[in-house]
Amino acid sequence: MQPAPITIGTRIAQLAAEHPDRTAVVSVPPRGERASLTWAELRRDTDCAANALAALGVTANSTVAIALPAGLDHVRATLGAWQLGALVIPIDSAASGRELAAFRAAIGEHVLIDSLDWYGDDPTPREPVGSPRSASLTGGTTGQPRVIVRSRPWVYDEGNYLSASDISHGVREGQVQLVVLPMYHAGFGALYQGLALGHLVVIMERFVGSLWPRLVAEYGVQHVRIVPAYLRMLLDVPGLADHDLSSIESLYHGAGPCPEHVKRRWIELLGPERVYEDYGSQERIGAVAIRGDKWLEHPGSVGRPAEGAIRLLDESGEPVGAGEIGEIYFRGARQPEYVGSGPRLAERDGYLSIGDLGRLDADGYLYLVDRRSSVLNVGGQNVYPAEIEEVLAGHPAVADVAVTGVPHEYLGQSVHALVVPGAPVSVSELEDFCRANLTAGKVPLSFALVDELPRRTSGKLRRDQLTGLQR
Repeated sequence: MQPAPITIGTRIAQLAAEHPDRTAVVSVPPRGERASLTWAELRRDTDCAANALAALGVTANSTVAIALPAGLDHVRATLGAWQLGALVIPIDSAASGRELAAFRAAIGEHVLIDSLDWYGDDPTPREPVGSPRSASLTGGTTGQPRVIVRSRPWVYDEGNYLSASDISHGVREGQVQLVVLPMYHAGFGALYQGLALGHLVVIMERFVGSLWPRLVAEYGVQHVRIVPAYLRMLLDVPGLADHDLSSIESLYHGAGPCPEHVKRRWIELLGPERVYEDYGSQERIGAVAIRGDKWLEHPGSVGRPAEGAIRLLDESGEPVGAGEIGEIYFRGARQPEYVGSGPRLAERDGYLSIGDLGRLDADGYLYLVDRRSSVLNVGGQNVYPAEIEEVLAGHPAVADVAVTGVPHEYLGQSVHALVVPGAPVSVSELEDFCRANLTAGKVPLSFALVDELPRRTSGKLRRDQLTGLQR
């Protein structure tokens, strides 16, 4: 007989019954007093939130947009909305007025939770209803946000809580997990899947590099999901290697390319079997994954498919050979579901693509090149900004870098590099470094040394805001 499906709310009620006094979640501010909830308190607060949201008219047909920072209030609001079967969409709590207006327009009719003024103290138990779902905002940096619905609802088969992705990243039930990414980013899935797995979830309300290793040692953190930008920042923490990081079983990063020297240093710190990487997308059409030991055999790769299959095709739809650049297509997924409108993805013979470019080696390992939309046409030659960014990121004096195109009278576009120095460096030094590591056509014709690059708190580069920094 097939196990009965249960919602995440029912799962939390089960865990509260099993160990009511065990801590479920801890919220850690950069400074000041920490707050925590036991599993019994989490169950109680979920009911309080659900009853309060129901009084506001939230039902299983409602969309609830949550614009709260990482912390216990976010947990209460999300689980309360899911108890009612609502669709939850996390929003950047630090979004500008213009961005927030664009996000809300894309979401359509919804209930906005941007404070806990609505929260009540009625703990009357409420049985979960409906099929709780979530969606994520993407494309906001272009001014045209889209809302992509998560393909799976927050419902599980009884006793089967680990996903294929969890298993491929060294995740297991009952771990201590440190959540460092924002709630509007990958921190959302990490936190709530962690609760379903019975994790003790430690939330960093704001990422602070010097605090991270102390929390790992204090709580015996076993799993953490992170992004390359944070990994680079952590390497600058004085005495990082002197902290006790031995409890970490899986450090899992994605959401952008990781410079090779950064990756190698983390493999040295933790050991190759504890460092995981993946490549996927908000549209969830497919993913590849790789562990550190395999990465050392295929340096620079983001892995092989954990499930499904992958093809690389040229512009005419023909497969490319090993080592040749092609557009990445995944099999085994469906067109994304949107709240409101959204584009259909390119599809060929049941394979879908979001437009990323890559190459496969002879063993079938994928190497990312760039987004097709980011490719520069320099005098008829395709130039990939990500390749140049990776080279410049390897310079010891470069703290951050972005590469873009600027108009050129003869070439159409020329390569322009925006560099945040981490130590004194001259443009001529950067030019010489690029010439030593890139073919002539890829060496930037111009550089700008800037104080910082426009990045979201998730580390994602805001390319739409680079124009003002180009001179």
